[in-house]
Amino acid sequence: MSVKRPVYLDYAAATPSDQRVIEEMISCMSIDGAFANPHAKDHVYGWEAAEAVETARDRVAALIGASPLEIYFTSGATEANNLAIFGLAEALEAQGSQKKRLVTSPIEHKAVLEACEKLSHQGYEITYIKPDHEGIVTAEMLKDVMDDDVFLVTLAQANSVLGSVNDVHKLAKVARSYGAFFHTDTAQSAGYVKTDFDSSDVSMATLTSEKICGPKGVGALYVQRAQKVPLEAQILGGGQEKGLRGGTVPTHQVAGMGKAFEIMRHQGDEDAKRMNALRDKFIKGLSAVEGCVINGSSEHHVPGILSVSFKGIDGSKLMPTLSGVACSTGSACSSADLKPSYILTGIGLDDALARASLRLSWGRFTKEQEIDEAVSAIAKAVKALRA
Repeated sequence: MSVKRPVYLDYAAATPSDQRVIEEMISCMSIDGAFANPHAKDHVYGWEAAEAVETARDRVAALIGASPLEIYFTSGATEANNLAIFGLAEALEAQGSQKKRLVTSPIEHKAVLEACEKLSHQGYEITYIKPDHEGIVTAEMLKDVMDDDVFLVTLAQANSVLGSVNDVHKLAKVARSYGAFFHTDTAQSAGYVKTDFDSSDVSMATLTSEKICGPKGVGALYVQRAQKVPLEAQILGGGQEKGLRGGTVPTHQVAGMGKAFEIMRHQGDEDAKRMNALRDKFIKGLSAVEGCVINGSSEHHVPGILSVSFKGIDGSKLMPTLSGVACSTGSACSSADLKPSYILTGIGLDDALARASLRLSWGRFTKEQEIDEAVSAIAKAVKALRA
């Protein structure tokens, strides 16, 4: 007899791959498929693999409103963020630029914050915009800190814990008006929130497939051609990805990412509608739990992330008490950290309330019944802690 597994509500950390994605990847792994090195130019096996990579590049570009020529594959969102930040800083310095200011917010993903911190040790000035209580940075907030010394503004389109969405098109317009480049991490938002990057002032965008039922270990950086963004490669090798990222492109992972993006282009609106209905169901159920606080924005949010806190309980005991639900207290990248979430304290929550918080995230394969089960389990755990 099999043991019932907990309800999976950690889609913001990683998603199960869609069966269509799995089949696409398998087709690039066997002797009968496009398994070869896509950079092998001397035989048909290499040509087939190269074609699979370029098909994926087309599919990624199509979802975000870009040209395939603007998509550079990486090992994931973390590498893409590093390439955008370090690559631009090094390229501008090599050109003799005197600009040394970078603008971001204190609730960005650690891949952005730690890269900024490293630049601060190299003589760069980092300006952190405090977001509002919903976790949103507005164009007016950005204008208040901008000047001609800023070379880059990096702000995520959607926060990974709150799910709150920034209007990156307005933010990018402000940045460009001061001659600065604008980068955004779309790991949690691509396919759910408007992109159309070639019709915007966004200079660079980080992309990944692991949040939209695609494989882990692969991502991409969008770099708008019209802006002529200078970048220095961070990984050197055989000059792959037009010299911006050395190393053999993993055909099967890239093909899986491309398929995941293609599915989102055709199915994303349908997914979002169903996931928003699940969100409403979650909020209605949890609102009946004594002391429940919904964090983030009620209007500007992605469909599948909800941050909730519970007043008056010992946050350190919340997860151990909660059975039947697989979720997180914040981002999975820092789940071993016992400190309160820096993102929740960054929007004004006190330490106690930030500790007594859950990030619930769901997606394509989540069922209504599972939301009911989760609400019941959470209510039971909170009641037990109060008792």
